[in-house]
Amino acid sequence: MKNENPVEFNKSILILLGGLMFVLIFVLIYFSIPKGNEDVKNVGTGNLPPKGNPNNPIKIIEFSDFQCPACKASHPIIDRILQDYQGEVVLYYRYFPLPMHENSFIAAEAAECANEQKNFWEYHDILFENQDKLDKENLKKYAKDIELNEEQFNSCLNNEKYKDEITFDISEGKILGIQGTPTFFINDKKVFGGNELELRRLIKEELKGGVLER
Repeated sequence: MKNENPVEFNKSILILLGGLMFVLIFVLIYFSIPKGNEDVKNVGTGNLPPKGNPNNPIKIIEFSDFQCPACKASHPIIDRILQDYQGEVVLYYRYFPLPMHENSFIAAEAAECANEQKNFWEYHDILFENQDKLDKENLKKYAKDIELNEEQFNSCLNNEKYKDEITFDISEGKILGIQGTPTFFINDKKVFGGNELELRRLIKEELKGGVLER
């Protein structure tokens, strides 16, 4: 029997290893990409005041980051949806500051301090409008601009009063499989990203599904 050429044998091994490496890389990439439109049960709405009537049948729960450009881009999209579906949709905001954004966590803490003075949504809008200026001094300035109690706000922010609340939202987001922002839940449907057509499609789907007959 003729012996197999060692060079050909080594070449076959390299091809096999290369193929296995390609499959492994494909699998890793596939499972690292945030998946959209997954059914998720029992998503909490958090403790912030809702935007819209909490009795409305379609609940949009947004996990977001004040320093995330995609979150800022989705902000007017959600406002349009709330306007177009008045009486049907309510928005809940939850924090998911990403570690690569230097000021996103403290911005979330500042938003909680504003909420303490019952002014979450106005402060929320200011943070997105000034996304590139979210250092502590500017966060205090924005509170002053909307006439919050400066002493109360500054003490709240300096003492990291709501740090645990932000950490809780992050932990719950991870349990829900959130890997990036913005991530929305339309009732039980998880959607990554602010694709307006997809968000509207899911809302219509929920309405047609018997949640509310038009």
